[in-house]
Amino acid sequence: MPRRKLGRLTRKNRREAKTRTVTEQHPQCFVITRGNAGPTLSKLMQDFRNVMEPNTASRLRNTKRNSLKDFVAIAATLHVTHLVIFTQTKLGMYLKLCRLPHGPSLIFRINNFAQCKDVLSTIKKQHTNPGMYLMGPCLMTNLQPEEGDLQLQLVAKMFLDMFPTITPHEAKTKSIQRCCLIHFDAEEGVFDFRHYAIQVVPVGLSKAVKKFKKRKLPDLSNFTDVSEFMTKSGMLSESEAEDDPSAQVTVPPSKKASKKLGPQKSSVRLSELGPRLTLQLMKIEEGLLEGKVLYSSLYIKSAEEKLELEKRRRVKKQLKAKRKKEQEENVEAKKKKKEEHKKKCLEGMSSKKENRGKAEAEEEDDDDDDAQYFREEVGEEPDTDLFQKKDVPLHKRKRTGGKPPRKKLKSK
Repeated sequence: MPRRKLGRLTRKNRREAKTRTVTEQHPQCFVITRGNAGPTLSKLMQDFRNVMEPNTASRLRNTKRNSLKDFVAIAATLHVTHLVIFTQTKLGMYLKLCRLPHGPSLIFRINNFAQCKDVLSTIKKQHTNPGMYLMGPCLMTNLQPEEGDLQLQLVAKMFLDMFPTITPHEAKTKSIQRCCLIHFDAEEGVFDFRHYAIQVVPVGLSKAVKKFKKRKLPDLSNFTDVSEFMTKSGMLSESEAEDDPSAQVTVPPSKKASKKLGPQKSSVRLSELGPRLTLQLMKIEEGLLEGKVLYSSLYIKSAEEKLELEKRRRVKKQLKAKRKKEQEENVEAKKKKKEEHKKKCLEGMSSKKENRGKAEAEEEDDDDDDAQYFREEVGEEPDTDLFQKKDVPLHKRKRTGGKPPRKKLKSK
């Protein structure tokens, strides 16, 4: 096995360390499914994970075994700020967006959706590059956190905190290769979610010049000269016509290009990657999928009903605290009882040892008294086995004389 070189980083390790330091600063999220999720919803959840790359855990498995408390407990150590949950019932599919660890929670109904494979199948020229998933997408939305109704302000704040913030003076334009569009339709009251790849194409170049610029040599076997290929009619298709001037931006020249060229004009093009989601806001809860209902699109409660619900919630909270206190007291009582029982057992064991030692000492004294009485009355020394303890077996008694006599072998 080759020896590892210390003090050096390979290109791959350097890139991973760079992306790790960048992703630690950005908001992180968990994207999971709960309940009986079918294969369609699971694939939609995986597509949404790809959208949130690299600021999400893309390889979470067997999440059904874990409860919400498990995700909340581990969120602080992993710097996870949001939780996206896909659920399915008989009435439809839902998307729940929660702020960790204490809420609030937004519950959307998924009216329409399209998976990534369905979106890419409708596009003639697909733009798929694995390198564009190394940086999180930027957010484009018509929602403002300080304008509109209160529920719309909260939704705007949640979505803005969910995606990484971009500072125009410090951000590198080349690193921003994806964007997410969230558009609120006030007439229908729905949110349209789209996911695009960003391409910056230079303006004023024909298709032939673009091929040479990409360092791809075209097939020139049908031409007698390069000029014929460059001036061939019909090289510019309708899809590659000049873009709208409002979609053109000025891009500084790259390091490889000459500084004499100066800034170049380029057009920004979007290629859809998917998935597509049409969401409808159903409810806003104060806590993590529980607590006071701040907004509901289905049922509007009166002031009296709100007070009644608040009283019930307060009583329920007090009852929960009381039960928790009783459980803690019962646990402490059981621990105390167990320690007392252990202490009594140890005291009983020590007292038994003391009593056993006293009994043995008294038996020895009785044996000595009997031997002394025999000497005084008879005037001779008693035999060694005369006053031996009865409970001592014969093979454990001490031998007094010499060697035991040998057994005679019987001759046949």
